[in-house]
Amino acid sequence: MFRTPPNNGFPRTASAAAHLRLFVLVGVVTVLVTRAFLALTDYPKLGGGAGNGGLHISHMLWGGLLMLVGLLVMLVFSGVASRRRGALTGGVGFGLFIDEVGKLVATDGYFYRPAPGLIYLSFVALTGLAWWVARRARTDRQEAPEAFRAACAVDIALQGLRRGLTARERCEALSRLRGTDAPPTAVDVALAALIEAVPERQARQPAPHHELLERARVWASARVAQLVAKRRLVHLVAWGTTLQAAVLLIAVAVEGLTGGLDGETQWTAIAGALACSLASLVLSLRGAAQLLRDGEAALRTLRAALLVDLLIGQVFKFTINQFSGVTDWLVSLALLYLLCQVAPQLPHRQAASPQGVEGIGDALHATTRQTA
Repeated sequence: MFRTPPNNGFPRTASAAAHLRLFVLVGVVTVLVTRAFLALTDYPKLGGGAGNGGLHISHMLWGGLLMLVGLLVMLVFSGVASRRRGALTGGVGFGLFIDEVGKLVATDGYFYRPAPGLIYLSFVALTGLAWWVARRARTDRQEAPEAFRAACAVDIALQGLRRGLTARERCEALSRLRGTDAPPTAVDVALAALIEAVPERQARQPAPHHELLERARVWASARVAQLVAKRRLVHLVAWGTTLQAAVLLIAVAVEGLTGGLDGETQWTAIAGALACSLASLVLSLRGAAQLLRDGEAALRTLRAALLVDLLIGQVFKFTINQFSGVTDWLVSLALLYLLCQVAPQLPHRQAASPQGVEGIGDALHATTRQTA
């Protein structure tokens, strides 16, 4: 898919945004699993050689090795499958690498307090990159629909040249060629002939755990749809966002009154978290008040309140609370997901939707649900 001539820019693959989101999701899970394992085992040294002069290989190096493997997979092999495997392997490697950022930026080593905030900030930056790539892909789809649909179909056709295409893959590739209103071009006709000529391949039976995950996803989607049908969920999300913003303000006030902050050293992080929580609280209260008269404005304001917390506030909260702040982060993500689900139920005064804020919200929402 070329939005600019090859000599003036770099072509982007049609699945770039999806693979970036997969990379981020796998990296986040890797960090959380690593920290949970180390906490449960009283922080041993991964890689062997713990003490007594033994050789210890930091898991940062294993992370670098996995990132190299992911890069080599994408450099050597073609097709969507290789990029997916590269994103998975590279995501695990990046998670192991960034987990030890405290050893690179401070003398306190692995337990450097701002390290969780730095780790979270790196994933926020990657999420922003995925959102930007997805936005550019939408622009490409609008400005050059012929090139976009051809690029999508080529991705599938390439992986089928050597091993064949299943009936589902062939149908998907052909539907991508017909996925826009633009008339078919000579390239489309040639690609359709190529896809039809690729040998048939029997689809593998899905693994039992894949079927279980799919059933769980369908069940969860049905339950959310039932809740969305009840208008009370809109108000529940609004007041949940307000409570989420008020929790830190109340906790800091209680700690201050009881002397729990006497030995605190991270006052910059506390000030930043308080400022973000206050801004989020004001926005959420305003959004709750707007629900009765302007659903679109309420949606925009509530989403802004959550994004202030997710994009900025959580950086300070992870610095203060370390990885115990994961619960607060998951609550914010859940509220943002529910807000995206209840959006169609709100009364809209205008047909247009907020482009900038909605785009970032959609990217965060996609990161939480992207699967390989």
